Amino acid sequence: MTFAESIYTVAMGVPLLYCAACILYLLYLTLHALLLRKRLLPLAPSSATEAPLIPASIDNPTRFVLFFPAHNEELILGKVLDGLKPLDYPASAYRVVVIADNCTDSTVEIAHSKGVLVWERVNPDERGKGYALNWAIDRLLKVESASSDSVLAGFDAIVVCDADTILSSNLLQAFHESLIAGGKVLQARYEVLNVDESWRTRLMSCALALVHIVKPLGREHLRLSEGLKGNGMAFAREVVERIPWSGASITEDIEYSLRLCREGYRVQFVPAAAVWAQMPTTAAQSKSQRQRWEGGRYSLLFSLAPRLLAESLRTRSRILCDRAIEMFIPPFAEMFALPILLLGLNLGISRLFHFPSVSYFTVAWVFILVLQGMYLAGGLWIAHVPAKIAISLLGAPFYILWKFGVYGALLVKRSTGGWNRTERRQL
Repeated sequence: MTFAESIYTVAMGVPLLYCAACILYLLYLTLHALLLRKRLLPLAPSSATEAPLIPASIDNPTRFVLFFPAHNEELILGKVLDGLKPLDYPASAYRVVVIADNCTDSTVEIAHSKGVLVWERVNPDERGKGYALNWAIDRLLKVESASSDSVLAGFDAIVVCDADTILSSNLLQAFHESLIAGGKVLQARYEVLNVDESWRTRLMSCALALVHIVKPLGREHLRLSEGLKGNGMAFAREVVERIPWSGASITEDIEYSLRLCREGYRVQFVPAAAVWAQMPTTAAQSKSQRQRWEGGRYSLLFSLAPRLLAESLRTRSRILCDRAIEMFIPPFAEMFALPILLLGLNLGISRLFHFPSVSYFTVAWVFILVLQGMYLAGGLWIAHVPAKIAISLLGAPFYILWKFGVYGALLVKRSTGGWNRTERRQL
């Protein structure tokens, strides 16, 4: 083998092994998700137009405090709170608290008009859901013993939902059952509310079906720990008492998930319940969100993932090992684009050089793409994604090009821009 061919073999072999490891691990999770597919019953967002349900009869119901962090949410908060009326759970066993964080619109007035508790927070130097949630949990733990409200005074668990979120009517019932069975940290299905609003939201629905349903379902079957999604989460009281929430990072959900794992808590996926939230419909809205999400994710990849993998091997923790692997696996758009780019490069090299290994690498990259197609098709089937939504994947190449443009902007700015609320539309 010549020196040039050796360089070529290493340049092709390393990313090939990386992509193969990623897709094989995803297929492994998908096979385990398949075994729990029957738990993914059809669910629909609760609606204010629905007649209130007769609450389920529950002996000793779990007492929940539902936190809705809200920053200038006057467009949607009213309908979100109205959507809580059909909850299939005893009304005396839960309290809704809107955390009005640095609000300058009518969010507070709307929340009061709906008859829920409103905790106002003003701190312009510490803006964002993480700070608001940390403040609210700390306040709850400090003042609940002096409260005349029986739920606040003796809450058993908290639930966290975004202020643009509609809940399935069985959410609290499903969380109650999971907590009674021994769960301490719970994550519901997190799906797209405005699926039919644009090709972008339909594409996002497909992507989140893999990330928020299929992978968590596989991990649940394997008794691994799912990552918190920031929405539709529940925490037993002992958890928030032992491990305070931290709002100092735009990746607080990921970092808090790791702190929980290190303390022996497993984030349990609850596929029987769901929450739905708005997703961006325009490139401008998506850009801001993507810069936060991907910028934060890649900063953790380089700063934390290698150390976390080493820690998992040292402590022999399969849960921490899985969390580290999750950081190393790129989003599906990148994982799909890389083999295509390298396959094209390989075909170009074959025209310039006649290395014997070129044909082997060509076959290998095609095989990787076939495996990725199997993962994609199988995952969408497991998550019950309708064909009319799945067909939006035809627009994926345009989305991938746009996304790499966002990455280019991140490299130029070298900053995610900090916290910035995604623009809402009226529900």
